[in-house]
Order: sequence, then structure tokens, then C-alpha cells
Amino acid sequence: MKNSLRQAHRLFKDHLPSNPASIEELRAGVEAMFGLLPVASDLVTEKVDIDGMEAEWQILPESKDDRVLLYFHGGGFMYGSIQSYRIESSEMGRAAQARVLSVNYRLAPEHPFPAPIEDALKAYDWLLDQGYQPHNIIIGGVSAGGNLTAALLMKIRDTKTAMPAGGVMVSPWIDLGQTGDTYVTKEGVDPVVTKEALVQLADNYLNGVSPNVPYASPIYGDLRGLPPIYVMVGESELMLSESLTFVTRAALAGVDIRFRSWPSMFHNWLSFHSSLEEAQEGVISTGNFMNELYEKNQ
Repeated sequence: MKNSLRQAHRLFKDHLPSNPASIEELRAGVEAMFGLLPVASDLVTEKVDIDGMEAEWQILPESKDDRVLLYFHGGGFMYGSIQSYRIESSEMGRAAQARVLSVNYRLAPEHPFPAPIEDALKAYDWLLDQGYQPHNIIIGGVSAGGNLTAALLMKIRDTKTAMPAGGVMVSPWIDLGQTGDTYVTKEGVDPVVTKEALVQLADNYLNGVSPNVPYASPIYGDLRGLPPIYVMVGESELMLSESLTFVTRAALAGVDIRFRSWPSMFHNWLSFHSSLEEAQEGVISTGNFMNELYEKNQ
């Protein structure tokens, strides 16, 4: 294992709270850990209030005023924030030459399913109300945020709202029943998550709702009519198999689906773009996809 990858693994091992940990300890630990990773010095942020929901504009010198990446952070629907995922969201925006609107959606267990999806739709509707054109909006997110990306695209279609240009799903957690075979074959390989932890996160988020509900686990959703989607996943991830399942079902549903897997990469490796070559390549890859969609719709 090369040194940069070993250092990334070590960050999770040394700084994530060990079980048992309270929700407060887990949330604080995640914020502290991601706080060790550098955010670009040329990033400008602006706080936004979306009807009581905290959001943030992230603007870089490359950002074009009419392009928006609506970004949803990860964290198993229980932790994570605009701040802890700013390192990733802002660089994805830079690669796409887009402004980023990052959202602090409500978290479980205080606000279980479907509260985050309701907040995601509220953020998208707000962008439309501000005058941003759907064809200039791309929805994206990592892990639980990748789940929200797919769920929101389905919700937009089902509510007959104007469809955005596309979606980007990084390390998406889209099977909350943990049924894929890589939950067994990759256990202990991915330094970030374990099946035991994900089962607990899913229970807190679902709050008794079946994990087979499509808005909760988008691999079970009707994917017809969705815009182009790019799915990226590391080959060391527990969630590898569900990404493959989603991509297959999307292709069979006629979606313009793109997919790339990254050898040896772990869950949410893009956060390490400052030190990990594969993460830098991953960020650029998301930007290439998004730029293609923005330019196509001009």
C-alpha cells in the first residue's frame, strides 16, 4: 500500500470515535477529523437561509454564476455537515466551474426518513424560485448524500417538477438493507465503515420503515425518466455491489448512466484530494461529467 493511501486509512483509525459512542461524540469526532483536511484558500462562502434550513453558497474563481451543483453531504443520515464536507463539495464545484449550494438537511434520529428527502426537495425548489434554470442545475452527493441524490431525482420526477441536468453519486449508500455481497467480502477492507455500524445508522434513519421502500433504498426505485447520472465507487467499499446493481437497473430503465470504479479506493476517498492522486483524479472526473452536461444544455 502506498504511503498516501496508508495515511488516509490512518486518519480514520486514529480520529473516528470507537464504539460505543454517543451521537454527540460521533458528530463531534467526524467534524474534528475532517477539520484536519485543508480547504482551498480561494474559496468564498455565503450563508443562506432556506425557510429555516441552513445552506451555504461555495464560490471559487472558476465558478460561473448560472451553474449550480446542489450538494448533499454524507454521514449515514446521522452526522456530517456543510463544514465537514466542504473540502469535497467545493472542489467538485471547482472542477465543474459551478457555484455549489451545500445543505444542512435534518438528521436522524431526531428527524428520520423522509425528513432529509423533504429538505432536499425544498432546496431544489428554492433554487428554481431564485431563477436558476433546471438545465443548469446538477444534483450530487456522497454516501447518504448519494442516496439523497437518487431519491431527489425520483421525487422531482414523481412531483412533475422540472428535471435538473443530471446527478453525481459518489460512494452512494443506496441499499439500507445491506443485502449486497460486498458487505461480506469487503468487511475489514474498507477503513471507513463496517456493516455493524451501517445497520445501526439505517435503523435510526428508517425508524421502522422497510429498507425496501424505494425512496429509502433507491436500488429498488423506478428509475425510468431520470436524467444522466454518474456513479463512482471505490473497489474496497462495502457499498460496491449496490452501486453495480443500481447502474444495471438504471441502464435497463433507459437512463444515460455512467459508472467508474477505482481500484483500492475506500468509502468517500474524494475528501483526500489534497494528498491522494486517485482522489484528485476522481474530482476531475466528476467535473468532466458535469461540464459535459452544462455545455450540452447551453
